[in-house]
Parts: sequence; structure tokens; C-alpha cells
Amino acid sequence: MRVFQIQDDWGMDHLQLATRPDPKPAPGQVLLRMKAASLNFRDLLVPSRGYGSFTGNLPLIPLSDGVGEVVEVGAGVTRVKVGDRACPCFHQGWIAGSPDLERLTRTLGGPVDGTMADLMCLPETGIVRAPAHLTDEEAATLPCAALTAWSALVTYDSLGPGSRVLVQGTGGVALFAIQFAKLFARM
Repeated sequence: MRVFQIQDDWGMDHLQLATRPDPKPAPGQVLLRMKAASLNFRDLLVPSRGYGSFTGNLPLIPLSDGVGEVVEVGAGVTRVKVGDRACPCFHQGWIAGSPDLERLTRTLGGPVDGTMADLMCLPETGIVRAPAHLTDEEAATLPCAALTAWSALVTYDSLGPGSRVLVQGTGGVALFAIQFAKLFARM
């Protein structure tokens, strides 16, 4: 399969097209053929080692967000079937509970290989179905930016009618936060 990967050394000038063997799903895993990926500011920082204390190994497939089609499932997979569209979860392995070091360091695009690949093999628990009404390009923006905004406004706050929301910035998280705030204002 084709991948873009950061190889030999850190930096955008070390982002190269390469090939890797096609992955095969083990029990409990899902194989996705990637259809679209999206960029976050984080995706520009990781290749330059500019994202926190991230010190992952090379080569590394970048990008944290995307959408793909399920092309094969391993034994025991029940949540999706071949032909379903799915988004890889940004935090692989964080199903529930409070953030901790292990949960925060299993993120796609560094240190876990990201979405700039023809194929991705992930645990069944590491994907969610893509909303049917969204295009691949639209769904590819959801896993990191949309969930970060949702988490800030709903999970760690109690956004509702009459709430005041201050959004700083004009990137993906900020734009999703504005949309969610408008949605809750109408409820």
C-alpha cells in the first residue's frame, strides 16, 4: 500500500511517499480503505516535533483525522461490516474515563501511525461509523476537531440555552465550537 511518512529525520522536508505491506486484520480489528483525510494544526506541528513532548519513532504516517470504507473485518468484529464508512478515533484505546498518560499518548498521527495511507488496520473499538449524510471530506473533519469542541462545550461544561461562549481562533475546533453553540442556543 502507499503511505506518506516522515522518514529518516523530523521535518516536513522528510515527508515522503513510500510503500508498506498491506495490513491484515487480526481478531477484533477492522481494515479501512481510506477515502479522505483532513489537516489540523497539530498535523503541521508533529513533523517538526512541535507538539508537546511527543518523541515518537520514525518512520511515522502523519495526520490524525480521516474516513474510510471497511474492506475486511477480523474474527469477532460485530460493530461494523464490510462496506460501512468509518472514522478512526483520534485517541486510540480511550473508550471512557478520565484522561491519563496512557490514553493521551495513543493518538493517531503520532505516536500511532495516522491516516495518510491507502489502508489502516485498527481495533474495532478504535473506529466509529461515519454519519451517512456527510460526504467523505466532511466526515474526515470530525474525529479530532469536532470532538475537541464537543468535549470542551458539552462534556467538560454544561452548554445550554443562554450560555455564553467565547471562541478564540478560526481553525477547525473554533468553527465546530461556534456551530455547537448555535445548535444549543436553539434548543
